[in-house]
Amino acid sequence: MKRMLGILIFTFMFVGFAGMAKAQTTQVDALIRKLVDKGILDKKEAIELKSEIAADEKTIREETKASVLPEWVSRTKIKGDVRLRHQYERRTNDTEARNRSRIRYRLGVITNPTNNVEVGAGLASGGQDPRSTNQTLENSFETPDIRLDYAYAQWKPREDSKIIGGKFERKAYLWAPTDILWDSDITPNGIGINYEPKINDSLSAFFNGAYLIIDENGKVDKADPFLKYVQGGLKYKQGMFDATMAGTRYSFNSLDGTCPDWSSRTNSGLTGATVNSSTGACTGGALVYDYDSIVASSEFGFKKLFGGLPLNADGRIAFFGDFIHNPHPNDENNGWAYGMRIGTENMKTPGDWEIRYVKVILEKDAWVDFMSDSDRLGGATNIIGHEGIFEYVWKENVTFGMDYYISDLLNGSENREKLVQADMVFKF
Repeated sequence: MKRMLGILIFTFMFVGFAGMAKAQTTQVDALIRKLVDKGILDKKEAIELKSEIAADEKTIREETKASVLPEWVSRTKIKGDVRLRHQYERRTNDTEARNRSRIRYRLGVITNPTNNVEVGAGLASGGQDPRSTNQTLENSFETPDIRLDYAYAQWKPREDSKIIGGKFERKAYLWAPTDILWDSDITPNGIGINYEPKINDSLSAFFNGAYLIIDENGKVDKADPFLKYVQGGLKYKQGMFDATMAGTRYSFNSLDGTCPDWSSRTNSGLTGATVNSSTGACTGGALVYDYDSIVASSEFGFKKLFGGLPLNADGRIAFFGDFIHNPHPNDENNGWAYGMRIGTENMKTPGDWEIRYVKVILEKDAWVDFMSDSDRLGGATNIIGHEGIFEYVWKENVTFGMDYYISDLLNGSENREKLVQADMVFKF
């Protein structure tokens, strides 16, 4: 009897009041109270009946949704962020400082069309420059571009391994504690693999590799330039201590003798080249050396090292660094970046904060000059620089940050640059 009443009530609610969820609930409650008042149901049966009706409603709603939309739609996620920035920069030889207001917008869609497969695509503001997704506010309110930031397919044959192809974010496929070699905006093109076997509860290994396409030459008697790398490392975490160490071997093919697009014109053979500021096309120069290099990287961290300082100042204290060596030139072929960070570990909760300091020395031919951080003298090599960073989580998904660079030429006439960036980042 009670079950039949529930079906009748739910049918009345669903048919007679479709699209009016709040009104439906009110009508059902009134009807059940009438049944209690007339003695058809006691209070316990009324509570059970309301629970049954709610369960039936949820089942029908889910079945209706599943019948209308493909299953993969329910597994789709949308993410993105908006960054508002004011940037000040001035070099020693400049007659005036430069002030720029800039924005960055990124939007990504990620889904799982089938088991163990992930497909993603993202759009971002900016132009063709692979080292910048910023859009400067200028030119009489012009409408800026939106471009493809990444588009990839990823397969996970096992829980501890994955393979990716397309244009992808490299964080999961190459560990690097600093940006001495890779600008954070670069999304490389090609194929990557990641394998992270667990050794025990505290220790795991990781192996990364990639084949990355740099350029396509067309029908000429020269192979297309590409980059291969292999990386092996260990991660250790126990109690208050954690550590990550890795070694990476980079191998460039068919890059020497070329004038790479978006070059900063600081490598040997490129100082007299010309680079188009809109398209990045490089002419009038050619790389003298190969850039097959080896890199050693590490980071060591401590949680609550001093037992819990005020303001969570020892939430996590870490020391990190990269060293690169290019064996092909006889000199000016090394690079170092090292620093430390203090503050909160995860930077998610309002009130969390972090301070970082990084020192960078990158000699002229230690690395190609179209990949390193563009905020240090435009991404040049032959530089020495200091960077201080402060980040503060103001509200949920809203972060304030300050980034201060001091950069100068390592060899040559002094032309020190000071660059300050003030950011507000809104994530969704």
